[in-house]
Amino acid sequence: MRIVVTVLIVLLPSLGLACGGLFCNANTPVNQAAERILFAPTDTGLDMHVRITYQGPPTAFGWLLPVPQDVDYGLSSEMLFTQFDSLFAPRFNLRTEFDPNCDMQLSFGRSGSAPTLEASAEQDSADGGVSVLAREAVGPYDLVVLLPQTVEDLRTWLNENEYAIPEAADATLTPYVDMGSAFIALKLLPSAGSGDVQPLRLRFSGDIPSIPIVPTSVAADPDMGIIVHLLGDARAVSTNYLHVEINQATIDWLNGGQNYADVVSQAVDEAGGQAFVTDFAGPHDRQIQLSTVDDATLEQLASLNSENLQGVPLWIEVDRALRRIVAPNDADLRRIMNSVVDVPDEIELADFLSCPRCYEDHSSAGSVVVDVDALIGQIEDQINEPREALNALFESNPYLTRLYSTMSPQEMTLDPTFGWNRDLPDRPSMRRATRYVRCRQGEPDFAGAIIETESGIRFRVGEDDQVNVIRRQEGETVRGMEIPAALVIEEQMPAGQSRVLTDNAEAIQELLPTSRASSGCDCDASDGQPTPTALLLGVLLLWPIRRRFQR
Repeated sequence: MRIVVTVLIVLLPSLGLACGGLFCNANTPVNQAAERILFAPTDTGLDMHVRITYQGPPTAFGWLLPVPQDVDYGLSSEMLFTQFDSLFAPRFNLRTEFDPNCDMQLSFGRSGSAPTLEASAEQDSADGGVSVLAREAVGPYDLVVLLPQTVEDLRTWLNENEYAIPEAADATLTPYVDMGSAFIALKLLPSAGSGDVQPLRLRFSGDIPSIPIVPTSVAADPDMGIIVHLLGDARAVSTNYLHVEINQATIDWLNGGQNYADVVSQAVDEAGGQAFVTDFAGPHDRQIQLSTVDDATLEQLASLNSENLQGVPLWIEVDRALRRIVAPNDADLRRIMNSVVDVPDEIELADFLSCPRCYEDHSSAGSVVVDVDALIGQIEDQINEPREALNALFESNPYLTRLYSTMSPQEMTLDPTFGWNRDLPDRPSMRRATRYVRCRQGEPDFAGAIIETESGIRFRVGEDDQVNVIRRQEGETVRGMEIPAALVIEEQMPAGQSRVLTDNAEAIQELLPTSRASSGCDCDASDGQPTPTALLLGVLLLWPIRRRFQR
């Protein structure tokens, strides 16, 4: 079993927003391939929720994380991170203003639960210098809390228990062993499959959030993403990493900001490889509400049997009961249903779960089996309990900060830590820019358009391309390296305003392909030179190109 040290990488699909007509802008959340973590203060310390993803044989799954010795653990919710992305991921909105001489018709005519294992805090002689502080089944996981005396003892225990740990991991794990850290090791239970993997909740004393990123370096890809959500009563900052404001002129505005991760990667590199950007900071206004299944629905499910269904298939009644409470696309419920529903070979389980009623007249649908007792137990343990605790965290912590960074293995030399600063302003997730389009002979001249960002930086853009867009491959910038990706590099403090280390605003404006720095379109169709012409506000339909970042 190949073990993955610390947190695994996740790639979420794009969340498309349906819209019609000519007034739909590119507001789709930007995909970010990244580890996803939540920190939240509690009455006794900190909660840390970690999203774990895995694709491969169940027997090859392994996961290791250094933690405080007083760690408590449980399951978290996949829908937590889905809602984080849909509500607080950055969006890029490009508004277009046309010269009133433009023929708008010409413009728009273009296409454009398992048995509990016995826990023991005693050191088994077979474990050598490793104390097994706890071992039990937690959801789909065989979870072990280890306290090694040396890194050699840890390696021996992991090898004997069929976790394959890279040789290079010893150097990165040794400082945690020397500090007296415990380690959580996970593998999947024999009855669990790869699709059963779900987020994990860790709880420990202390008030300083920190990510053990150093061990990740032994298995990380270039530009590995890290998204950190921090709840509290004020904006969160990194206390030992720098902060970057990106140069929005390098964003691909024409395609909905789909190169955002590339721009952040380059900006972080310019800050020395250890920095964050702020995707969002502000009151969450209780927008995140994780639905639970109420007692009445659980009682209804428990009452279902062949005698009271009156010819209606059991799976139809189960589907009807759950759809009143939980959305059909609920990732946690989908994972549970995968394990409690058995369909005939000629029916694809994923298709069936997407639309059970579509199979109401299927010749083999009568053979569908639902383990209702297992369903109820897993709903209580894996949906209701974690979500009730998470909803309580949002009630007691009104402010959310979302920080984002990318790091390559050679940059993972310092574990990032975080604190809260009451003096910094909010940061909305929406980024806006305006494209000013002049007209030539009555038609829009997109090749001569000017885009102006929120920071006031202006640049000329072609009809289908931006020459200053940044692109990255394998941790290196392959396009747009001539212009800084960082507008501002600064040091954020636990109190007061940030200390600016580098301000590239003037240098960026000089490098950009435009000759004017004043605001407004001021377009003239006759000679292409700016003149004081009133603007007609129009909105251009921009379809975002949905693509996944490959890491």
